[in-house]
Amino acid sequence: MKKLLILITVAVSFTSAAQVEIDLFSEMNGILELEDGSTTNFWGYGYQGQGGAGVMTLPAPMLVVQQGEDVNVNMFNPSPEAHTIHWHGLDVDQANDGVPSTSFSIAPGEEATYSFNATHSGTYLYHCHVTTTLHLTMGMYGMFVVEYAENQLFEDGVTYEHEFYFLTSDLEIETNDNPTQAFPFHEIHPDYFMVNGKSGSQIELDDGAYTIGDDRVALRLGNMAYSKVVYTFPDELNAAVHMSDGRPLPSPFNVSELEIYPGERFSVVLSPSNDLSPSTIGVDYYDMLNDELVGMNSIPFGLITVGSVGERSNLIKVFPNPTTNSISLEGLVADEIRIINSNGKVVYHETNAQSTQTIDVSFLPAGNYFVLTETGQRVGKFIKQ
Repeated sequence: MKKLLILITVAVSFTSAAQVEIDLFSEMNGILELEDGSTTNFWGYGYQGQGGAGVMTLPAPMLVVQQGEDVNVNMFNPSPEAHTIHWHGLDVDQANDGVPSTSFSIAPGEEATYSFNATHSGTYLYHCHVTTTLHLTMGMYGMFVVEYAENQLFEDGVTYEHEFYFLTSDLEIETNDNPTQAFPFHEIHPDYFMVNGKSGSQIELDDGAYTIGDDRVALRLGNMAYSKVVYTFPDELNAAVHMSDGRPLPSPFNVSELEIYPGERFSVVLSPSNDLSPSTIGVDYYDMLNDELVGMNSIPFGLITVGSVGERSNLIKVFPNPTTNSISLEGLVADEIRIINSNGKVVYHETNAQSTQTIDVSFLPAGNYFVLTETGQRVGKFIKQ
């Protein structure tokens, strides 16, 4: 009897998540300019440039992805020591967590890739986990944000019109000046205090303030300092905490002072009142051992609005994205455009824009940028590597 072989073909369709490729490098030869014009050393990360390493920054590059995206972070280590990237607070598997004993480290001259899915929107951090106390205080840290959707913190969460990122940190100048002679860490006392790698008068922008109006503003706050940080919000900003350590709170709460301990992150939404006047948000640093006030900074806020989510146009295309040298705009329906950075500072202004044009952005530091029309409409977003 002959046997009849029947082949059944089943068509299976798979929906794959969007994939993001981020190229970083680690080095140990950075020079940080302090507020008084002097310098100290720092170690850190930077975007890999074309044909090799790019510019290292302190803090490390701000990384922003969308919830649900598959993320590949390729890291090259040309430095003389091994390094890792630990994804502080992110839900990644053990193999990609960046703790050397349970994951992997990247030896000098080697490169490796961290792969994970950005499962939860929120504010996170990343840092080196090799000799963590030293490598972190030397500057190997940055902020990592997973966005839920354009201008919304999380599913069914509050919406906002503008978004700023503030990462606090500190260092002891003597240690950074001579890291090979670093003290035991219970003997190290930070004496230089930063917001986004800047201190004191360095935080002032050209126009003297971060630009907001009466629109809602989301603040992504993270603390990489060895100090406790206390933010003080003017009452007219109506600050409310909506997320803590990358998760939505059961209900938001209003706050005039917010304590952030090392490694913590919060998402705060400001709803400025109509009578807002130029003011500052206080940023104070307290010794973790004796709760003594050891440093102070302030973040200036002003009144210049940069548009609202309801005014956004979908006609413009910005490419390539990410970019290293230039961007091209297509479908622009405005004569005047501005480019602002993630802190609201205008970094480019043109009064005779064309519907299709190319803009040189090679002079900009690595980061996230927005394209605005003359009426303040946010019509485009791009990443400069």
